[in-house]
Amino acid sequence: MQRLRAGFTALLILGAAWGCGTQTSPGDILTGQVFPEMAVGTLNDSAGTISLLATGVSAPGTYANVVTSFRNNLGASAFQHPGNGFLHFPSAPQLAVGGLSSYGQAPGANGVVGQPPAYVPASTVGGYATGFIFTGVAPTPGTYSWSAIVTVNGQNQPYGATATLPSSPLILGVESAPVYASGGATGGGTFTVVVPASVTETIVVVSAAGGQVATAMTKGTTAVLPPGTLTPGTSYTAFAIGADYPFVEAGPPASAAQKPTLTGSAGTADLTVSGTAAFTQ
Repeated sequence: MQRLRAGFTALLILGAAWGCGTQTSPGDILTGQVFPEMAVGTLNDSAGTISLLATGVSAPGTYANVVTSFRNNLGASAFQHPGNGFLHFPSAPQLAVGGLSSYGQAPGANGVVGQPPAYVPASTVGGYATGFIFTGVAPTPGTYSWSAIVTVNGQNQPYGATATLPSSPLILGVESAPVYASGGATGGGTFTVVVPASVTETIVVVSAAGGQVATAMTKGTTAVLPPGTLTPGTSYTAFAIGADYPFVEAGPPASAAQKPTLTGSAGTADLTVSGTAAFTQ
């Protein structure tokens, strides 16, 4: 009987540990496997749009673009508390990037969050992560990597991934600011974009005084905002991001893959960003 009571007590303790939300319990290791990934390419920030959003300072230029994913068997973020990650470059100091989740950093860390209609259902935390990390570093050919130390069951575990930027990296052409045709009182409308060569999809990010309010996507030259998206009579701004890889499809909520595709046909993850355009709904 004493052994039975001892066994039952052990089961209660184990059950409590599984229900715990810390990384010193087995409850956080849902699958036993994690899948760190990385892709590298270039970011043509010709108007300084992304640098301004990410850092507060507009610095037009071309930068190394880094895209990461860090997932478990279920396609969700590998860890509830992913530690602190660092990017390592061929010829620049390492860059602290905070915790890396299922698709890059936390939503908005790069200055952009995914919103409906391109990202549905709407996020409960104000927007989805968009995967790319603004590095501020010139696109030097060579090996790039990220590393993180995560505390798992009381032990520090190293994780990371690498990717290579080729000797003649692709730099996407300049994408012009989107042109909007309002649907007026419907609250919807249509953006027209000029797509540079090699761009396979374009995301139009719409902002109002309170922040980013909508994201439209197109694989052609027109991106649609459905009725009810915007408020008639309100002023907005918009800019376009052109990508040569599955920018939206690789991230949440579209993808629950353990290892999403982070590169395009060139084997890299390249972006081009337009300047902003103002309009009234």
